[in-house]
Amino acid sequence: MDFYHSWIYQNVFNTEWFMWIVVCLILGINIIAPLIVWYFITGKKLLKRYLQHKKQNGQQRQGAGKSP
Repeated sequence: MDFYHSWIYQNVFNTEWFMWIVVCLILGINIIAPLIVWYFITGKKLLKRYLQHKKQNGQQRQGAGKSP
């Protein structure tokens, strides 16, 4: 089969809009990938710690605001 003369190659894969989609996807993945890796390595722990800290501060403020 001659792939380079097929309809799908000539009208889809070998078009400018398809190449721009591929370029944008690769660029986006390269920008977002370090953030995803960071999240799975340390982000979960930091996020849990932040939420616990925020929850504790909220409880302390509610307790401090009440008068006897």
